[in-house]
Formats: sequence, C-alpha cells, structure tokens
Amino acid sequence: MITLSKRPRQLELLMILLLSSWLLLLVHSSSSVSALYSSHKATRSIKKSSPCISLRGGAASAEGDTAKRISKRRLILNKIAILSRELLKSESPTLTVDAEHVDDGDEITAQSDLSLPNRKICIVTTAALPWMTGTSVNPLLRAAYMVRMTNEINAHNTRKEELPECWVTLLIPWLELPSDREILYGTSYNFTTSADQELYIRSWLTDQDLGDVAQTLNIQFYPARYHSGLCSIFAMGDMIQQCLPEGGDVCILEEPEHLNWYRAPTNQTDGYWTRKFNYVVGVVHTNYKKYAAEHYSGLWTSPMVGGLSSAMVRAYCHQVIKLSAVLQTYAPEKEVVSNVHGVRADFLREGKRRADDAEQSNASSRTAHSDDSTRTYFIGKILWAKGLDKMINLQNHYRQCTGEYFPIDIYGSGPEEEVIKRAYLGRNKKATEKTKKDQSRHRLNGQGEDDDDDDCDTVEEEGDLETILRNKIEQLSLTVKLKTEDYLTQLPKSRHEIIQRHPIPASFRGRVDHGTGMNHTQYKLFINPSESEVLCTTTAEALAMGKFAIIPVHASNDFFLKFPNCLPYRDKLDFAANIRWALTHDPEPLSPALAREFSWEAATERFVKACQITKREARYRASLGKSRLDERIAYFHNELGKGVKGDVMRKVLGGGPVSDQARYGMEKMMKEEGEEGVEDDDETLDKLEGSWLGSAIRKTFSRSEQL
Repeated sequence: MITLSKRPRQLELLMILLLSSWLLLLVHSSSSVSALYSSHKATRSIKKSSPCISLRGGAASAEGDTAKRISKRRLILNKIAILSRELLKSESPTLTVDAEHVDDGDEITAQSDLSLPNRKICIVTTAALPWMTGTSVNPLLRAAYMVRMTNEINAHNTRKEELPECWVTLLIPWLELPSDREILYGTSYNFTTSADQELYIRSWLTDQDLGDVAQTLNIQFYPARYHSGLCSIFAMGDMIQQCLPEGGDVCILEEPEHLNWYRAPTNQTDGYWTRKFNYVVGVVHTNYKKYAAEHYSGLWTSPMVGGLSSAMVRAYCHQVIKLSAVLQTYAPEKEVVSNVHGVRADFLREGKRRADDAEQSNASSRTAHSDDSTRTYFIGKILWAKGLDKMINLQNHYRQCTGEYFPIDIYGSGPEEEVIKRAYLGRNKKATEKTKKDQSRHRLNGQGEDDDDDDCDTVEEEGDLETILRNKIEQLSLTVKLKTEDYLTQLPKSRHEIIQRHPIPASFRGRVDHGTGMNHTQYKLFINPSESEVLCTTTAEALAMGKFAIIPVHASNDFFLKFPNCLPYRDKLDFAANIRWALTHDPEPLSPALAREFSWEAATERFVKACQITKREARYRASLGKSRLDERIAYFHNELGKGVKGDVMRKVLGGGPVSDQARYGMEKMMKEEGEEGVEDDDETLDKLEGSWLGSAIRKTFSRSEQL
C-alpha cells in the first residue's frame, strides 16, 4: 500500500515564524508593504547622491537610512529564499511501500525484465554523431552503458562458448547523399562510407572513458536522408527488413513517433516493430505538439501532430517512457515518467573537484562568501523560446528589489542572437558600433565624391557627359543605400528592445562546450528560466558540477527539485530571493550518492526499472482490450503508406525528400537486379510537395529543431 508522509508540525511553526519576522521587517522599514517594490525611485535618488552604492552596501555609509533599507531588503530576500525551499520540500511527499501488501501481482513479467540474462537489445535512434544533438548523444551513451550492464549480468549466467560478441546493437542513420552530410556535419567530417563514421563514433566513445565498450558495441546503419525543411533525419526504405530481418528480443525506439511518421511500409505480415520484437520500449524526447501549437497554424496543426504522434507511439510500443510529465498523453496505460538520461563523466569530475576543494576549506566560512568575483551564466541556444525574454523581466524585478542588475554571461548561438543582444544591451548601444562603421564609410565615400567631382570637372572639360551622369547616379545610389541601412539599424527588432529602458550587464560569449569550453572556477550560479524543454540537459550538467541552478517550478524540472543546490522559483520575488541567496552563499558539496544520480550508471538502472511491467499491470492492460486497437492502427498506417498513394500521402504531410519511399524501394530493388530505375513522370507528387499543408508542417517542425 502506498501512503504519503504527513507534513511535520515543526515546518508549520517555521513558516509562521518566518512570515512574522518578514512582516515585522516590512513594517519597520517602511510605512507600507509596497516599499519592497518601490525601490526603483529610491535607486534613482541613491545614484544621484551616492553613485557608488552597490548590492554589497560597501559605499552605503554616506546614506545611513538608505543603507539600512537596502540591508533589510537583502535580509528579507534571504528569508524568502529559505521559506520557499522549505515549502517546496513540504510539497514533495515521499512514497513508502508497505511490504506486507506485496503479492504475486507485483512480480515483474519476464517479457519486460531487462535484468534477466540472455536479453539481446537493439536501440534505434534518429540521429548520429558528429551531429551533437540529444537524440544522437543520449542513445549512444545508453547503448554503451547497457553493454556494460549486459556483460555483467551474463558473465555469471552464460557459458563462455555461448557468449555473443555483444548483447547490444545500436542502429543509427547513414546519410546517403554527400550534400546532406555536408549540411549537417560540415566540411570537416569527410565521411565517404558508413565505416568512416563508425570509426569516428568509436573514437568519441573512447574519449568519454568508454574504451572498454567502444570496440565491442555493435553499430549498424540504416539508409536515411536529411529533411532540411523539418531539420530532421528520416529513414529511407523498409529499415526493419533491411537491417533487422530476423527481428530480436528487445527493441528501444528513441523518439518512436519520429521514427514512424514517414517510415516506409513493410510487405511482411510480421514486419511491425511489435511483431519483430518480443518487447518494444519507446523513449519520447521531444514535445512536438507544443512546438506545433506555437506556430501561427498551431490551431489545427497541433491537434493533428498530437494525434499522429499518439497513434505512432501506441501502435508500435509495449511501454512508453516520458522524460518528464510536460509531454502529452500518448497511451495512458503504457506510460511511465522517468529521467533515463545521465551526464558525461567530465561534469561529474568537475563536481568532485569542487567537493574536494570545499572539504579542504573551512566549511563554516561558506556562508560568508563574497560575491565580488562571482558571475552567473546561461548556456543554450540563443532563442526567445529558451526563456531569454523571461530573463529580461526577472532582471528588471531584481533591479527593483536591490537597486541594480546582476551581471550574467550568456553562452550559445542561434538565429535570434542579434535581436536578443539588442534587447539586452539596448538599441542605441548595440547599434553604436555598426552606426560608427557606416558613418566612417559614408565619410570616406563623401571624400570620394569630392575627388570624383574634381575628376568630373576634368572630364566635363573634355565633354564626356555620359561619364558624369553615370558617376552621379552611382554616388546617389550609394548614399541612399547607406542612409537606408542607418535607418533600418535604428529600428527596434523586438518589443523588448522598445520597452527596455536600461541596458542589462550581459556578455554574449558565443558557442562553447559546457564541459570543456568554460572556466568553471569563476561560475557557481547557473540560471535557466526556460520552460520549453522536456528535460533540460544543461541544468543536469550544472547541478552535477556542484553549482547552484535557479530554475522555475515546472513539470520539466521535477527531477531536479530534490537536489540541495537547486533553487526553484514560483514568481519574480522568489527569483530575486534565490539570486541573493546564491550570491552570498556557496553551493553544498555533492555527496557521492547525489552525484551518482546524474551518472549514466544510475540512469541505466532507472531505465531498466521504467521498462518493467508488473503482472498486475499486465492483467489491467489486457482487461482494457487496447491491444487490438494498437494492431489496427499499425495495419492502417502500413496500408496507407504503400505504393503511389503512400508517396502522395507523405508529400501532402510535408515529407519532402523522404516522401517517395515506395519509389525508393522499387528503384533499389531494380538496381540490385541490374535493371534501370523507374522514371519520375508523376508531376502530381512534385505539386503536392509544395502544398500549403506540407509547407505549414515543415515550418512547424523546423522551429522544434531550433529549440
């Protein structure tokens, strides 16, 4: 029986005490509670009389009353931070299991128990290195650590002569077209064959301290093409029959909806995932429905994308693992929420280094830490959707509470980088450099005009009127162009640029690797106001390194709330309080148990547990009778994708270069038989590729890849 632990009485007394002290301080510091939010006007008067006053109050002695008011506000923010953390802990009840009520129904079915010996596992994903994206890195690391797990399980349960070379297979895409590889991987990776790419992947695993499995992991490739409109890779041909003709025991589909949207149909009656494998697990990475809703056509594309994704997941998976509860519902009876991802070993090494340094120093002096040399930072793609618009509002509120902004370094790049820079640094300040360049160019051109005039006078004496007119027209065109550029530069690029009155002390550092591209000794505070991720990897990396992480209370961040250095906030006041707390305190050193929670060993254990189905759950699923529905969806999806009608359907739904699956399969079969491929004389398909429906879907998912 599962019961919830009750909130202790001591916590209620602590809340009453803190609230009482807070109210007393507010009444004492001002005649009304609004004094906390009226610091904007007070800051102006402070700066006029004593411009050196700062958050630390080092120069506030010149204004005694003002210094006391700022000091009390800082004390209030610290108390709010303590109260907020206690409340969040009290709202996260622990689960206790009464062992007396455990019966046979809680036993794990053999089909879903990956900890049993002799289980062969195939992991299929939608991306591969050197494309550094979540669906290439995480499945690769999962496969590597599952090799270690299966080797350990089978070492004592299988005779050596019966041991296969490897129990785990990783199936990844091979981009057949050189142009696709150049677009996605760049010119520095000149892979001519899939064997070259395989060597690179194994070398990367060795660099991640996984040399023991780098040479034993079974890596296979399926033919694929890059869809530039959707910024995604899709398989070409029947990947199940081509790469896995004999099927297998366990299959893990990374992004099962993505793998099956445009998948080629199979001509085999047992060609579905759930028929080829005894047990199929889907790991959902991306919230495509939310991304579709943010598009201008989201009113109709979002329900369509959500319904199609739900159908693909339900039809081809026995168990569905969602990284966080922020994802949509796919198949309620099959779903489980669990963070089955870990972080790289270099982040854990940095966390251990910080813990060792903290042990060597005096632990009692940590609360008196000075924030003179401490800077906060954000790392991620430079997009408004990553919460950088929220960061501006939070910075402004912090300035209202304390009198000034907190400096922040922003790492990353993105298509909206220039617009965001202008919003943070101010329109006039951001445009100054470019304006000066244009003005200097204009002056140089002006001087050139004078020289040209002299030349024209000389030419005019010679009577060449055509040359004079040509030069005058060129000069006039250049002048109009420069003035137009100056005018466009001064125009605001976003609403934040119009509203923001004061520049924010933000430094944009460019794109770096979070683990090896930064000087971590100067950072102890990571801020991530984003709510668009399913599970933010950079937050996990920052906490694994032993840093403070200030994040919003959101379903995507539930996994991080249990860590002591996580400072969640519900509103702007909570955020300001957490910033003050983090700037005046040091993070707690990560204990070995907490550090292990971020490791891939622990993530693999969580994955195995999330895959398990009890006998009671199996009986409940059978009573629902949904298995027949799942089979019908799979059959219907497969039949729709066959032949020319399937290619037409994929064209209409925005398949683009991966639409002609049936034609691709026929051409490949004829090529193998030595015959010429079929000619492309179907103009209808080319017209459907540019349909309004396909265009809307392409724009919807191109935004999801940016995020």
